[in-house]
Amino acid sequence: MTLFKRILENSIQGIGIACFIYLLSGMIFDYVNHGTLLMENWMFTRQVIGTFLVGIAFSAPTEIYRNDNLPFPLKFLFHMGIGCTVYTIVAFRVGWIPVQLGWWRCLLFVFSGFLAALLIWLAYGYYYWKLAKSMNDKIQKEEHENQ
Repeated sequence: MTLFKRILENSIQGIGIACFIYLLSGMIFDYVNHGTLLMENWMFTRQVIGTFLVGIAFSAPTEIYRNDNLPFPLKFLFHMGIGCTVYTIVAFRVGWIPVQLGWWRCLLFVFSGFLAALLIWLAYGYYYWKLAKSMNDKIQKEEHENQ
């Protein structure tokens, strides 16, 4: 599979995850605010475009994990650095972070976004760790049976 095709597939998956999170959080905020969530002046469209950008920003850089020449912590910083930077910029631009509520609440929203990104990254890491362990166990079992 070509690099472009892998990045495209990763981006589509990232957009799907970002849209799911966007819709879920929108429903939660609408419920908490008793159905008064109001979007005017193309706010919904801007937020959806922002959601796409954040999904791509977190998923496209995952290609860095294929590079065996970089240490893992550097790969993590590169991947999450791009994603979290784009998230923060987009979040301020499209109104996900309520600046009218003060800087402490803004920091809380930024931190919540970083925490959500980390939890998703850990979930993927755990999934791939379990997959690799399962594959290694099957290989060892077959090698043991063939001896």
